[in-house]
Amino acid sequence: MSHTHCWMEAVVFRSWQSHEAPKTMPDSALVVRVPPRDDPPAAEAMSLKADRLIDAPLCPKGLILMCGEMGSMSRDLSEWADRMRAVVMVVSEKRMTMDWLREYAPRLDFILVDSDYLGDTETTIDFCLQVRRAVPSLPVVLVSSEVRSHDFTCERMMACDVTLKPPLLQTALTMGVQAAYQNNEYYNSALA
Repeated sequence: MSHTHCWMEAVVFRSWQSHEAPKTMPDSALVVRVPPRDDPPAAEAMSLKADRLIDAPLCPKGLILMCGEMGSMSRDLSEWADRMRAVVMVVSEKRMTMDWLREYAPRLDFILVDSDYLGDTETTIDFCLQVRRAVPSLPVVLVSSEVRSHDFTCERMMACDVTLKPPLLQTALTMGVQAAYQNNEYYNSALA
């Protein structure tokens, strides 16, 4: 079923529940399929890119790489990944070579880098730059307790696509991963 079909069914369902609807509806009226339109309605005309990100599955490959160690952050990420039907692979930066990352990057949805695990800021930035140079198409989500708040902008795009502040809440992770995909696409288009 296309995303347009889902949207149209949701609109029909909401209007059915409004105060103007009759108290009972025939069973045949519960599901209405409307063919997709070539031009989006005015309410959908905001940003096709943003609309695509919201509707797209966040972990289509089903594999997330976390550079860090087992602990509360990996648990938070794993809980979120379960909801996305994905698996988290936790690896130390010492065991992950850039050749290995280049080989396996096509199977990964994104990499999450735990800055607190890596240590100081310089080491973290150096590692993120190595990842960025090795696999520019792999979205990089940096998590650091040193930042004031989440940053979903392209401000740090040379090193990462998004910066999150722990603890990793479900909503922040969802918004962060959505923004990371979009920011990574922007970063790669700027390279071209």
